[in-house]
Amino acid sequence: MEIKALVLGNIEVNCYLVSTEKSAVVIDPGFYSAQALEFLQNSAEKERLILLTHAHFDHVGYAKELSVLTDSQIAIGEKDAVALTDNYLNLSAPFGAPISPFNADILLTNGQEIKVGDLTFKVIHTPGHTVGGVCYLCGDILFSGDTLFAGSIGRTDFPGGNFEVLENSVKSIYKLPDTTVVLSGHGGKTTILNEKRYNPFIRG
Repeated sequence: MEIKALVLGNIEVNCYLVSTEKSAVVIDPGFYSAQALEFLQNSAEKERLILLTHAHFDHVGYAKELSVLTDSQIAIGEKDAVALTDNYLNLSAPFGAPISPFNADILLTNGQEIKVGDLTFKVIHTPGHTVGGVCYLCGDILFSGDTLFAGSIGRTDFPGGNFEVLENSVKSIYKLPDTTVVLSGHGGKTTILNEKRYNPFIRG
């Protein structure tokens, strides 16, 4: 499995391109990216998918266009799906960057395993930053969206945010093996062990 991280937009969201010989997955294409577009266009012979960790505009803003241009489906946690059509919930209106409402093709549930070619992503519902935010576990890699960062956690002052709920979500993913690598929605990579020991917001 090869993973390439792109940093997109002035909010510097991490968009991940995940590939194998049989799979091509884009995680959180929040802003236009020629690299993400080319990645999927050049992978027409593979199984392709666009995965969204949650519905905030900086993570989903380019998803629909990318989907149309590459004939790739979009998947999101079922409880965040409504926010794709509500520019208040997805924050695009409050931040002055309204996006065109759209629907996901696949709605995911907690514990579900979604297969893309020879990759399997386990869906972990981690509410608190948003109502329906999810993390994706693929082997020993956790794509955590805005649930958990290196040395921080997602904000809880947006619609649907709740610190106590997020705390429980983070503690649930702290149960993963210590060696699990965490690739988050913003900032650099970390590990479960590192966050359990040193995260100042939620210790394991």
